[in-house]
Amino acid sequence: MSTRRPHRWLRAAANLALIAALLFAVSFLPPDTSLKARQEAGVLKLCVPPSYPPLVTGDPEEPGFDIELAQHIAQSIGVRLIVNALPSIGRDFNPRNWQLSRAQCDMIAGGLTDTLQTRGFLQTIPTSAETGWVALAPQGKLPSPGAAAAVLPGSSGLDRLALSSWLRAQGLRPILVSSPDELVRALTEGRAQVGFTERFAASSITSLPPDITLSWLSAQDLPRYGMALGLWKGDQTLMRAVRAAMEALKQSGTLDKLRERYGLAGVLPEQGSL
Repeated sequence: MSTRRPHRWLRAAANLALIAALLFAVSFLPPDTSLKARQEAGVLKLCVPPSYPPLVTGDPEEPGFDIELAQHIAQSIGVRLIVNALPSIGRDFNPRNWQLSRAQCDMIAGGLTDTLQTRGFLQTIPTSAETGWVALAPQGKLPSPGAAAAVLPGSSGLDRLALSSWLRAQGLRPILVSSPDELVRALTEGRAQVGFTERFAASSITSLPPDITLSWLSAQDLPRYGMALGLWKGDQTLMRAVRAAMEALKQSGTLDKLRERYGLAGVLPEQGSL
């Protein structure tokens, strides 16, 4: 007695029928009206932290790189930009913990890192800005083991445990400071021989001792992260409009001018390369 195997064409037909059924079901999903809704409302709501220089400054004359970038994008899609400053942004490296909502935000900026963790929650558009841990050291060189290191964690949520492990490996003794001014005082008064902080926290320091140089820590030891604009998943028409606006800003040279205006065009040296 022999048994017959199902014909291969039956399997193929079943697969095709399943695909057709899925496509038919998708046709009943509501259309994405994210761009149209913003244009009808006449506004684009941008959520940022209260201050994150030079991306967000709080200064009406020079509001920050991300703010001006968003202003250009809003103008491109024919709406007015509304900026909502939320203290929760940047308190944690994971944006899921920032307690954001669609009612508050159409777009998020001012401290959003372009990581897999972020992309699991939001759609991202890189802005060409970059952050990571930097050193403030005499002639850009680390002191001998045993020296004191002033550490300003900043508010971007960079991995502090990784920095702590790196400091121990270098034999440096960390001293926690709470502000850029305190970091500068520690270096000036000799309480610390080197300082460490996040890239944009360092940018808010207006005056450094003349022999102190700012430089990246090795990317092999402590990773750097590109910054991004974030939009909600599913807002595809709005996402395409923002991408098109960004591309137009690149082509026109406006993006480069904004980078120059806010000091993002220069390249920091690598720690130990000086």
